[in-house]
Amino acid sequence: MKTITDENIKFLLKDPRADRPTLISLVYRYNNTRFVYSTGLTIDPYQWNTEDQRAYTNQKGRADRETYQTINAGLDRHRAALKKILTRLQLATVSLDNTILKQHLNAELGHVQKIKPAPVVVTAQETFMQFIERFVDEGRAGRRLNAKSTHYSPYTLAGYLKLKRLLQDYSNATGQKIDYPAYSLEFYNNFKGWLTGRGLTLNYVGSLMKDLKVMLKQAHGDGLHTNTIFEHKDFKKFSEDVDSVYLTETELTKLYNLNLTSTPGLDKARDLFLIGCYTGLRFSDFMHLRAENIKDRILTRNTLKTSERVSIPLNSKVLAIVAKYNGVPPRPISNQRLNDHLKELCKRAGLTERIEVSRTKGGANETRYPAKWELVGTHTARRSFATNAYLAKVPPVAIMKITGHRSEKMLLRYIKISSQENAVMLLDHAHFQ
Repeated sequence: MKTITDENIKFLLKDPRADRPTLISLVYRYNNTRFVYSTGLTIDPYQWNTEDQRAYTNQKGRADRETYQTINAGLDRHRAALKKILTRLQLATVSLDNTILKQHLNAELGHVQKIKPAPVVVTAQETFMQFIERFVDEGRAGRRLNAKSTHYSPYTLAGYLKLKRLLQDYSNATGQKIDYPAYSLEFYNNFKGWLTGRGLTLNYVGSLMKDLKVMLKQAHGDGLHTNTIFEHKDFKKFSEDVDSVYLTETELTKLYNLNLTSTPGLDKARDLFLIGCYTGLRFSDFMHLRAENIKDRILTRNTLKTSERVSIPLNSKVLAIVAKYNGVPPRPISNQRLNDHLKELCKRAGLTERIEVSRTKGGANETRYPAKWELVGTHTARRSFATNAYLAKVPPVAIMKITGHRSEKMLLRYIKISSQENAVMLLDHAHFQ
């Protein structure tokens, strides 16, 4: 099924050179056919923004400004109505022609008495579960793009399928319906409580609620329902700051100096991890580096998750690792396998300090004291880079240029320093002299 985007629907002036108000037409192209529909709205051409296809709203007078804001709202209504109709007709596999489009659009906008236009549309509406599955299929095929007009990551799409499975499990366990009209604040609270009762962490439950908001919003945008509960301020994602470890420069050096000649698998895992620790790249990025990414001691690439282009200066240890593989970064291994290897590597490096870790799981606070090596994973690399750079007094803006963070608030979530480390770092500050 083809996704209808705002870019597919244009608004053009009937006579752009007129010296008086002229009609605004809706234009939609399909199958080498041009559908033109009069919106009934008029505007002076000099008040029309050709690029945005909207009325200017920068007038000084409030009354004038509200007039043009009303025109824009009317155009948005026409576009939303056509998108809804096109989605409905596609689901019903109805062949398009201008007569059918005009007939349905008149009915949707209330320009004629609302009757069922022929042919009869939608005998069985797509359910929410079917929509999630179609959304994921279109995302994988590249027919549906994210807000940045790039492909959805496999991790994101897998999360939507996980949500679908859990919604079905919840429905089976409670008898609660899970189609569009069922969603409410009561549903939100009951589903959140059910997930929490399964022993899931607060952050994982919060992530599922975020995905539920996204899927309901996308289905609403496709014209499949009119339930806007996802916009309510209490229908929200939530999270907590979970204690996470980072490796100090001394600990990274211990890993670097390990003799692993007899265990080539651990040797390669160590080298991959250290590249991440010294560059700040995510696992998905440092696992797929090529020789072409490195030139004159600078590593440059577009990140997979955010499409940010980052340039990173390489220290001598990274250069030595790359040289060890004849200029080509080590070949990738799976995330799970690398995580398993990292725990063995950190155990060998003597990272046995006990760490207090707290999180909310199953609705209760859980505190434990594992050895540091047990807590190290692939994301520890990015956290270690940000924290060590911060302790080395690299300006936060410079760190953000490397990590790709767009705000200092997001960067600070990665910086994990103790109050003792913070105090030592401030000893040289003029305020404490």
